[in-house]
Amino acid sequence: MDPADTVIDRVRVERLDESAAGPWEAGDSRFAVVVEARGVAGAFAPVDELPAALVATRLGQSALRHPVTDHKGLLSRLLAELGPHAAGLGRWAVGALDCAVWDLHGRLAELPVAALLSDRPARQVPVYASWLSLDLTSASAAESVRATAGEGFAFTKWALGDAEVGEVALLAERAAVWAGQSVAVDALGTWGHLRTTEVAPLLTPETVRWVEDPLARTDRSAYTQLRGQAEGLRVAFGERLTHVEDVLALLEHCRPEAFTFDAVWCGGITEARGWLGAAHDAKVPVHLHGRAFLPAVHLAAAFPHMSGAVEYQVVWEPRRQRALSGTLQPYGGHVALPDRPGLGMEVRR
Repeated sequence: MDPADTVIDRVRVERLDESAAGPWEAGDSRFAVVVEARGVAGAFAPVDELPAALVATRLGQSALRHPVTDHKGLLSRLLAELGPHAAGLGRWAVGALDCAVWDLHGRLAELPVAALLSDRPARQVPVYASWLSLDLTSASAAESVRATAGEGFAFTKWALGDAEVGEVALLAERAAVWAGQSVAVDALGTWGHLRTTEVAPLLTPETVRWVEDPLARTDRSAYTQLRGQAEGLRVAFGERLTHVEDVLALLEHCRPEAFTFDAVWCGGITEARGWLGAAHDAKVPVHLHGRAFLPAVHLAAAFPHMSGAVEYQVVWEPRRQRALSGTLQPYGGHVALPDRPGLGMEVRR
């Protein structure tokens, strides 16, 4: 079906099918955003309750009668609807709706989203593993790290947010030895300037690829200051960013080792394309955040020269995919791009 001149007829939010997905657990996302045109439905899931409610009460109405293929125009309309609140939760809601419209576009065109974004999308996308809930001091940590690294991921990432300054280097070194290669470290926004500057001299590039989100806030002044205080420290950030102006300033002045933004939290696939281009121009590597794994896979497949390995959250992602009929799992450090129309996975609606 030709999607040209097709407009959005209906937007709604649905609760996911608990009987099919299994009993809900704390932290599970339980909603889907559904968009219809000409009797065809596109969807994105799972979505948390608050962004889903924002789509249901405000954004969905703004999307009605808008052309399905005019993604930039729809993004502008939705951000204008939110006005000064177009950040944080607002961007998350916009991103969920944007992804549902891309899924609808692909289904109408009978093409995967990656094929709408690029004439020659990659068939395989590299992924890296993150397991941020694993306690690296536990008796089973060595076995867990070795087993995860042995699955062929590009690299692995582990959390050291609660570790004492003296423990950080030791635990990072142990993880690197167990993994057989340097590891990424996630500070989960908990270290602050003082602790980061104390830790920085203890970390070597042979052990740590980068320290992600050492600071609670991701802004230019904070990371510019940190760069001067912790010279040589490899830093990654991005998932907390929502404004393109902040992105451009941070990429230009702070130059992270990795830009780790989220394809939905930033405002969706439409916005993410621009962020990928900005990072490419700044020569900053991109490793897309794993919360929006399926859209990230399509973006990385469409723009393999702009995006490196995508984060695969080994504990959380299988739980999220219970909302889908079928799974998208890594094999040998890569995940295959779905070849079905749209995002390529059916939502259990």
